Amino acid sequence: MPTIGLTGNFGMGKSTVLKMFAGMGAHTFNIDSYVHFILEKPAMIKRIVKVLGKSVLSKSSSKLSLNKKRMASMVFSDPEKRSAVEKIIHPEVLRLLKQAEAKILKKEPRAVIVFEVPLLYEAGYEKYFDKIVVVYSNRENAIKRLAEKGFSNDEAFSRMRAQMPVSVKMKFADYSINNNYTLERTQNRVSRILAEIS
Repeated sequence: MPTIGLTGNFGMGKSTVLKMFAGMGAHTFNIDSYVHFILEKPAMIKRIVKVLGKSVLSKSSSKLSLNKKRMASMVFSDPEKRSAVEKIIHPEVLRLLKQAEAKILKKEPRAVIVFEVPLLYEAGYEKYFDKIVVVYSNRENAIKRLAEKGFSNDEAFSRMRAQMPVSVKMKFADYSINNNYTLERTQNRVSRILAEIS
């Protein structure tokens, strides 16, 4: 059975679609949870401080930790810094991804596994997946979703600009999911994709 890379741009509804895959029996993972785990490691924090400077450290914690909001602001506004940080994080993310995949397939060789990977194409991860699904919606809906999560318009646009256009991702993908309409319609599309590939 295939390992699926689920991607799409900021605010497009990837996490909602991931939950739908899970509800239909797929093993699902969110790569952002791996990133959060990696960014708690002192050795990784020290490497990131070398790139971004000490101002990225959290002042509200007694232990060595990063100010995630400040870090996001720095990397999404500076392509060179973003690239340098990604070179630190991505190899470790990939290692954890392959480790999780191998663990499941050892127990369940015919499992369908779905990884939500926001920067799948930007990080060059496409070659590690059997199938790629892109979730898309219009910018207005994306901004609305992000506002509901507490992001300002400036933060939303900054992150959107840092990503490959979703229209380009759709050209490379095996499947696309239009998330502009009802949840039921999106769920039907997820069901059809699963039926086709499993």
